[in-house]
Amino acid sequence: MYRKLCKYEFKSIGRTLLPIYLAVIVVSIINAFSMSVSQQFTDGFAFSSGGALQDILGLLQVVFVFAYFALLCALFVLTLVIIIQRFYKGLLCDEGYLMFTLPVKTWHLIASKATAALVMSILSAIAAMISIFILATGAMSDPANFLFSLINPKNWAMFFYDASTVSPLWPLYALELLALLIVGALASLFHIYVSLALGHLFKKHRILLAIVAYIVISMALSFLSGMGLIVLGSWLEFVVVLPLTGNAAAQLVIGGMLVWSLLQLVAFFIGTERILSKKLNLE
Repeated sequence: MYRKLCKYEFKSIGRTLLPIYLAVIVVSIINAFSMSVSQQFTDGFAFSSGGALQDILGLLQVVFVFAYFALLCALFVLTLVIIIQRFYKGLLCDEGYLMFTLPVKTWHLIASKATAALVMSILSAIAAMISIFILATGAMSDPANFLFSLINPKNWAMFFYDASTVSPLWPLYALELLALLIVGALASLFHIYVSLALGHLFKKHRILLAIVAYIVISMALSFLSGMGLIVLGSWLEFVVVLPLTGNAAAQLVIGGMLVWSLLQLVAFFIGTERILSKKLNLE
């Protein structure tokens, strides 16, 4: 049942976001092509009337650049709005009557929403990075040589060799940072979910109170983070005798951030599940 719930969520979100992904990449390709053509005119490959044509190309390039950044902003804004909308309307509004009659546990409903939201957020970031890469390639004087260098195995072997000389533990750092990114994204997502759930405990002004709950939780997290840093600094100063090496310090920082994000994720998930299981009010 969990798979069916996820499939339903992906279809619902994908119908809106996938066309935006395509539009962002297409506009970035057009921008890259216009940059390449404009570069040729600038370098003196244009004919005698090239000045007027270059002005027209420059105007079109400005238009496409504005369109690209507008689409990029719309991509991230729509991703956030749809994620919030799918949770709010799917579980806290009229659609919730149907969802909570399904033969599944409450945490399955919440987890399916979170899974689809996380995957679509990652896809949004990937689409943005691909478009930026296309723009950067088009802005180069020799994009073909750049692409060849990028796929050359010798260059990648040299990159990994240089990374290993800087720190032999770089694969561990990469995995830890990836885990931190995923857990942090989920913690931020469930921060929104638990705030919406808290706001829904009231009969009136639920959206406003959900925003207030989000702000209050954020302030509490900031305070606890600051207190944790103070306590950790004091512990390192008075308890740890030997100075920390670079790798040990990095592991301490990454590990601490990962544990803190995990604690937030667990607390927000349990809070959301308990509210929707015990205190849900769809009236």
